[in-house]
Amino acid sequence: MDLAERLNKSMRVFALLQALGFFAWQAGDGVARSAQTPEALAGAAFVASGIGLGVWLVSLIIFFAQAWRAKRALGYDVLNDEWAREVRMRSAEAAFWLVTIGVVVSMTASNFGVDGQLLLKLLTGLAVSSFLMANVIYDSRGEGGEDALEA
Repeated sequence: MDLAERLNKSMRVFALLQALGFFAWQAGDGVARSAQTPEALAGAAFVASGIGLGVWLVSLIIFFAQAWRAKRALGYDVLNDEWAREVRMRSAEAAFWLVTIGVVVSMTASNFGVDGQLLLKLLTGLAVSSFLMANVIYDSRGEGGEDALEA
């Protein structure tokens, strides 16, 4: 495995950690602040939120460090080349559909009395994490050539 493949694999792992951390941060905060959450669960949700924030922040920093390393060592911009723009476009479309479905489910849940603040936090987490997860799924750079995106 050459340096480019190792860096791309590492960046996908840290993007996945960003998605999980961000969702845990937002969902945990929503559950902790919801008036409908039992007191016994609020503390655990707050801790999960803090851990999620930490995972998201550390993985974000490492992700950008790896991108800088790739640009410096390999001479290409893995965040803003044609491949990355195509991946972001497809990821944004996938995230759009997931968030649209999430909004419909949330609107339905709010009709049954679920706390709106909790639903908003879950939708925020879903919006960001679904984009990052789709980015990881679609970014198969170096794993099948230039036509890997067309599959």
